Amino acid sequence: MLKLDMEYLMKKIIILVLFSIAISPSKADSIETDNNEIINRALQYYLIEDQDQLIKDHNLVSQEFKKNKESKVFQLSMLFHEFLIADISSKKMKKKYSKLCIANSNVALSKSDAEADLYAVLSACYGLSAESNLFKAASHGTQSGRMIDKALAIDSNNAFVYMIKGIGDYTRPSFAGGSKENGIINLKKAIEIYQQNPEDNLESVLIISHYHLAEIFYRKKDYEQSIEYLGKTLGIASNYKRALELSKKIES
Repeated sequence: MLKLDMEYLMKKIIILVLFSIAISPSKADSIETDNNEIINRALQYYLIEDQDQLIKDHNLVSQEFKKNKESKVFQLSMLFHEFLIADISSKKMKKKYSKLCIANSNVALSKSDAEADLYAVLSACYGLSAESNLFKAASHGTQSGRMIDKALAIDSNNAFVYMIKGIGDYTRPSFAGGSKENGIINLKKAIEIYQQNPEDNLESVLIISHYHLAEIFYRKKDYEQSIEYLGKTLGIASNYKRALELSKKIES
């Protein structure tokens, strides 16, 4: 299924997605100088769907945030753990962590200026909640669309926002505004924006966007296009579990 920068809220999503157990509060200032290491570690946990490690780290970060309620670092890290855990989990855990993510996103929004990436994460969490809860599918699916519209109103040139929008477009039910064609358009837009600004170091946007384009074309039974995008994904991240599983489906 995530631009965070320490100078303004949520500018580089993956950088703060996962805090390693090895990063203690006293080392928080070193995060900016270790971006590549953190991105690579975070991406590996997510791509191989290491739920146990994500939950373990979420609990540690949550404990640290309780000790320092003013820390944006721990607040955002906790939020992103919830988002990622929900994205890779089965129904029961997806429901639990998407609910936590929605609650904590709303708290974060109430304490800070509106930021595009925060609304995008909230959109994703509403979408995950809609997937896991039949009774909330319509209301949370619609709310997911509203949140992503707010994100785009704030920043219409944000690769992460377009990635989340594209994923939401094809996974959301049609009665809540879902559309495979819009998903293709917005995921390609995310890739285009990333390619124009590669210095943003958001390779994860490229990897995940290519995978979801492969998934859309698979659902459209356009296997040739699906294989093409899977090749682009696995060419960068050869251990991406979802991409490997989709590749096996097409081969079988």
